[in-house]
Amino acid sequence: MYRLALILALACAWADAGADSEYPARPLTYTVAFGPGGGNDLMSRTVVDIIRQYKLYGDQHIRVENRPGGSGAIGYGRVARQAGNAYVITSTSGSFLTTPIVSETSWTWRDFTPIALLALDAMFLVVRTDSPFVSMDEFVTRARQSDMKIGGNGATGPDRVVAGLLAESAGIEFTYVPFQNGSGLLTGLTSASLHALVSNPSEVMGQVAAGNFRVLAYSADSRSTVYPEVPTFVEQGYEVEFAVPRGIVMPAGVPADVRDWWIAVLKKVVATPEWKNYLESRGLSAAVLWGDDFGDYLGRTDSEYRRILDSFGSIH
Repeated sequence: MYRLALILALACAWADAGADSEYPARPLTYTVAFGPGGGNDLMSRTVVDIIRQYKLYGDQHIRVENRPGGSGAIGYGRVARQAGNAYVITSTSGSFLTTPIVSETSWTWRDFTPIALLALDAMFLVVRTDSPFVSMDEFVTRARQSDMKIGGNGATGPDRVVAGLLAESAGIEFTYVPFQNGSGLLTGLTSASLHALVSNPSEVMGQVAAGNFRVLAYSADSRSTVYPEVPTFVEQGYEVEFAVPRGIVMPAGVPADVRDWWIAVLKKVVATPEWKNYLESRGLSAAVLWGDDFGDYLGRTDSEYRRILDSFGSIH
């Protein structure tokens, strides 16, 4: 009898996690699927700091927990298993889409409730300033004549996708060199063991500002709001459009009124000067989509990831 009562009590408590009459009525767990200090962690903590500063979550506590491992598989899996729980939230990344494509995970992006896209983290194609390449056409012409090495973080992440899109659009072949971290990638270019690299702006902005690197192109569909002087691939004649979605999701099955509550809160977050400063300091472009519109965006981006990753044999 005691065991049955305990099970019923736990079941009721779990159900109540998504059914409070006045939300929020409990502390929130903000799960970061990566280690401290990275781009996903910084975005998550920036959002939480703004929410705390402006008291947008009332008097309730927000706990940020890092659950790294498996290119996001562990942290995202932890959130996905809590379907209906309105008191857990997480941030998206490139791995939010690519990890389920190239690995066997128990979840995909469809196991989450899309709340908001807050920014786009598109990629730069970067060369050394002492290289002979000043434009994309010069770079592509050389790539058609001889083998070139382009570096990026990871074998199947956003950097690889952008490099693959460039090869497809320009009709070129090159050797892609994957790196495990940003410092190794930068060293690869500064030491001239690479001809170019693909990276998000935050990783190379210091070298660009110091005059060591030159940016040839930006992978979003429009110019960066932080680096408006950098032309896109598209305006230079190359069909490369890609950006990592920096957004917010919750487990599947959270009540619609909770989703709408979070949308309203995040609209306030992105209007703050603190958020604008974050975007500028990290080289991110402002971009917002809410609810189902964000879900549609994730679906389209997932399809493009699958097509490109399959084209160079990363899906087994």
